[in-house]
Amino acid sequence: MPQHFVGTWTRASQYDALQPHTVVIRRAAPGQVAVTLIADVQGTGHCEYTAKLTSVADGGQRINVGTATVDKARSTGMCRDGDPSFYTVAGSGILHDVGPAHGSGYRYNRA
Repeated sequence: MPQHFVGTWTRASQYDALQPHTVVIRRAAPGQVAVTLIADVQGTGHCEYTAKLTSVADGGQRINVGTATVDKARSTGMCRDGDPSFYTVAGSGILHDVGPAHGSGYRYNRA
């Protein structure tokens, strides 16, 4: 896990209502849980997800993660697993790319 990604990140835009507002990335080896995503969505409740690191790419500028699995013990409401995704370095922040339906991804800044 490249050091640049390690830490707590918050969503840069308040308009992405369904996207998690906080991302916590920790040091991990491939196959280990590396990412926790936290979302509070009005009307649906509090959702927390974990995702395992699958690989590091682009010379450490990208990390690939597997399915974001709902942590049922820490979630309340209508939460469902998310698709595999990746994070890339974006200046002083990171971008979370969750697939082509979401455009260029969601920007997070260090908390």
